[in-house]
Amino acid sequence: MDLGSALSNAFAMPVEEDSAPINMLAGALGKPAGGPKKKGELEESPHLLAVRAAVAGLRDGSVTPDEYHESISTVQVQISELLGLFEMAQVKRELARASESDQQLAERTRQGLEVVEQGLDRLLGYLESEEMDDMDEGLALVESGYLDLDRTQDDALLEIEDDDEDEEDD
Repeated sequence: MDLGSALSNAFAMPVEEDSAPINMLAGALGKPAGGPKKKGELEESPHLLAVRAAVAGLRDGSVTPDEYHESISTVQVQISELLGLFEMAQVKRELARASESDQQLAERTRQGLEVVEQGLDRLLGYLESEEMDDMDEGLALVESGYLDLDRTQDDALLEIEDDDEDEEDD
């Protein structure tokens, strides 16, 4: 997901105390490189597709429980790493200095990631419980979380476009 990439890229480099704030939405220095930022379609998200394929494969027998576990766990690691960014001292400092709007978008991002994580936990729980509710509700949570993240990213990109238009008008 593009917002996840922006978060990861924004924190890959060390930040000094007097450096420009990190824009949680667009990466370092607040401007997307190469013009307006474009995002992929939700239905093309590789992690969402991997989760859906693992669930469908386990249901129809084309995926073994071990393959299912590996696919879901791989996505879970990615989501956990993104959530971990929000606990970094640097991120907390940057968010404290960010605009209220950016703080709200970052919080919505964190909440969406948490919903995805809860869904992935539920999907992994299916392997032990073998309760279809775990699989159905886990997949529903994952899809809901990704939908929330997609909407948050849309709002973030609109905000960036509005900021760019305001700068051009000045």
